Amino acid sequence: MLKYILKLGWKNVWRNPTRSGVVIITVLLGTWAGIFAAGFFNGMLDDYIKGQINLTVGHIQIMHPEFEDLYNPNYVIPNAENLIETLQENPRVDEVSGKSVATGLAQSARNSFGVTIWGMDIENDTSASVHSIKGYLKDGDFPEAENRNQILIGDDLAERLGLELRSRMVLSFQDISGDLTAGAFRVAGIFDSFDSRFDENFVVVNKADLNRILGGENLTHNIRIDTDDLMTAGVLAEQLQNSYPDLEVKSWREIAPDLRYVFDMQDLSLYMVMIIIIIGLIFSIINTMLMAVMERTRELGMLRAIGMNKSRTFSMVMLETVFLTLVGSPIGLLLGWLTITYFGNSGIDLSAFSEGLEGWGFTTMIYPSLALKYYLNIVLFVAVAALISALYPAWRALQLRPVEAIRKFN
Repeated sequence: MLKYILKLGWKNVWRNPTRSGVVIITVLLGTWAGIFAAGFFNGMLDDYIKGQINLTVGHIQIMHPEFEDLYNPNYVIPNAENLIETLQENPRVDEVSGKSVATGLAQSARNSFGVTIWGMDIENDTSASVHSIKGYLKDGDFPEAENRNQILIGDDLAERLGLELRSRMVLSFQDISGDLTAGAFRVAGIFDSFDSRFDENFVVVNKADLNRILGGENLTHNIRIDTDDLMTAGVLAEQLQNSYPDLEVKSWREIAPDLRYVFDMQDLSLYMVMIIIIIGLIFSIINTMLMAVMERTRELGMLRAIGMNKSRTFSMVMLETVFLTLVGSPIGLLLGWLTITYFGNSGIDLSAFSEGLEGWGFTTMIYPSLALKYYLNIVLFVAVAALISALYPAWRALQLRPVEAIRKFN
């Protein structure tokens, strides 16, 4: 009897190609949409996390315990150069860089705005932060060590202050003695990163120039460490904290709670996207399979009348849905993989929405990516959705009374 039910299920699939085609296409598109949406969303979040870590946060930061609270330039890291050399010998450390930091007011003849000033050893700094900023240069070039008081600013700050290349501006901030000091700088370059908040609030100068105005030599307020593995940065940070208890050592998860939240919620967010698509798929399959049951009312009535019991009638409707799913899911899986692979290499350009994306720190070029486990989970979700979708049509088939069903279309 099971062989007969299987044969009848396949027969029902092909006897009405239009209806069967609708279900197959629905499953195909649902599978593809789930894979593509998850891949797009995953790529977007990955780019956001990597971009923020490369540009500003780094994997680990070392500071004086009091510096982060008040940004007082007097709270420097003692023997910073020796510490940097020691850290560079650690096999788990890729890059180490130190910078002096000050917060103050950027002024031009047109306007003024509060900024964070990074004093960086630009010629010798090989950190991802410097590489990122260089990659986002829009006009000009990086400040040169032999030219005093050159500055690199973001395009948003340049627009706010009305500055162009070689324009002059003044930075006012507190020196290590607690007195207000200022320095005149000339714009050497303008960068345009993926984060408009960074472009507006951060400026880069030569470390020697900033330290001279701060009133000290070899001042280092922040040491950035880039490790060989993002996931183990927290473990290394704990080890360094134990080795240097007089300093404050923080991993990227402590420095940027928003990145930690995005990273921790990434899996849940992807599954939420999948579930939303699967819910739409369920209603579509229910509608189509319910129509299939109603169209075969007389046929189902005859089968019941000649002795097919309710369990076999229920199994027949369920198996038909499974067969249609088995046809649509692999095709949707293949198309989803091809789409992710293609756009993962070429990228999806969202420059039309650059203003909104940069306001939240997202890049305008998205490279979708998806791990193997998500492909398998999406196929599993679609299979479960198909079975759930068949429950109501199968239940409706059980409610048919054989005599009434046979007479209905006589």
